[in-house]
Amino acid sequence: MKKIVSLVIFIAALVWTWNVIHTSQAVGFETHSGIQTKLADLITQTLTTKRPQAKDLAITRLWTETLSDNKVRAVFAYKFTDIAEDGEAMEQIIEGEAVLYRDVSDQENVDKWVLQSVKTTNDIIVFTEGSTITPGEETPAEATPAATPAPTATPAK
Repeated sequence: MKKIVSLVIFIAALVWTWNVIHTSQAVGFETHSGIQTKLADLITQTLTTKRPQAKDLAITRLWTETLSDNKVRAVFAYKFTDIAEDGEAMEQIIEGEAVLYRDVSDQENVDKWVLQSVKTTNDIIVFTEGSTITPGEETPAEATPAATPAPTATPAK
């Protein structure tokens, strides 16, 4: 009897693992790849529009994960060099995430994904050239004149 029960359990486990492995995903690899490509293009276009002086854009992290059959989360991080008003170059690193949902498409074989929300979670600025501050030194603009005592009236006798 134990052999028959063991055989039934083994066959059930085998069938279950076969189905898990061969079940198609709701969001395929091509969809993830397409979303990542479009998101990278969107980041590049937005940066060139909002900060035309920025250069050396590099997307350091971009991956997507399926949250449900109709929802995908994208996590991204990118960095670029920005020039400040005084001419100093600084590197900015921006991290964030976006949530996309599948919308009804006009074409039958084409998925339409819409950005539901985008939020940045971490903005880091790295200055390439720092200012040196030494304790005890004063610049001429910071020096204040010594206070002079106010004249006091002498009491009348």
